[in-house]
Amino acid sequence: MKSKNELRHTYRAKRCQLSIARETVLNSMLLNQFMKIDLSKVNLLHVFIPIEKYHEPNTYAIINYVQEFHPQIKIAVSRSNFEDYSMKHYLFDKQMRFEKNAWGISEPTSGAEVAPSDIDMVLVPLLIFDLFGYRVGYGKGFYDRFFSQCKVDVQRIGLSFFEPIDVITDRNEHDVQLSQAVTPYHIYHFVNE
Repeated sequence: MKSKNELRHTYRAKRCQLSIARETVLNSMLLNQFMKIDLSKVNLLHVFIPIEKYHEPNTYAIINYVQEFHPQIKIAVSRSNFEDYSMKHYLFDKQMRFEKNAWGISEPTSGAEVAPSDIDMVLVPLLIFDLFGYRVGYGKGFYDRFFSQCKVDVQRIGLSFFEPIDVITDRNEHDVQLSQAVTPYHIYHFVNE
């Protein structure tokens, strides 16, 4: 069994070893799986902007899909505060301007702010997840703090290039369980503990 730190290191390396061609195929497959998710009760969808240097899943494809086939759904994106590990959320639009922060993450420079309590579904970045719906992220706790501000029934959808491991052994009381996880091959559903 590996600790979160070991899993973080292993799966960050695995993602970085993917060829551009393989990553393109996996992103296409991930989008095809995401298209099976029921969005009928979603009014506001929070989407993370992928960190290219970490080879995160291409959420721009999901944004384009939602805008084309579910134009009634509004999309929110975030700006991170690395001093207190909080995030502010803004309505996404085509004219939105982005700039890279010190960590190389593209973030909105302005926009109409939205409250976390208004968000119905959150696409969650992760490195790996387990069969119980717990995830290993980058270790800063941004999303776990964010989830505590969301409504209780917000849907938390993890996106992963990799299938789950059996169990994350060193999870703690601050870790928040996913509702679902989408991989290129499957959609996993989790019963909240």
